Amino acid sequence: MDEISLCPGCHVAVRPTDYFCFNCGKNLHAAPPGTAPADQIKLYLGSVFLAPMGIFWGLRYLREESQKSKIVGIIAMTLSVVTLILVTRYTVNLVNTLNTQVEKQLQGIEGF
Repeated sequence: MDEISLCPGCHVAVRPTDYFCFNCGKNLHAAPPGTAPADQIKLYLGSVFLAPMGIFWGLRYLREESQKSKIVGIIAMTLSVVTLILVTRYTVNLVNTLNTQVEKQLQGIEGF
């Protein structure tokens, strides 16, 4: 027999497996993050294009009990960290290149 608890909003009996109260719609507890292939693709793309957020999203997956969720979380966090490192590296190289070009142009103006 299912254990019955009460909704904190309207006090109607709800099952522990319910995510929302069927009567008032109150969120009873958060649904676990999805590990379906489509969910993983969205998470990985988000982790690359919105790199800092992938770390937080990955942490949410790491808190789950299933091994698959933990692996998905680790991959999302790794993608975010690698993306941040690459973006930082290319940005530093770009700034250094621009500085070198500006210095050459300034030397050309001074020598004129």
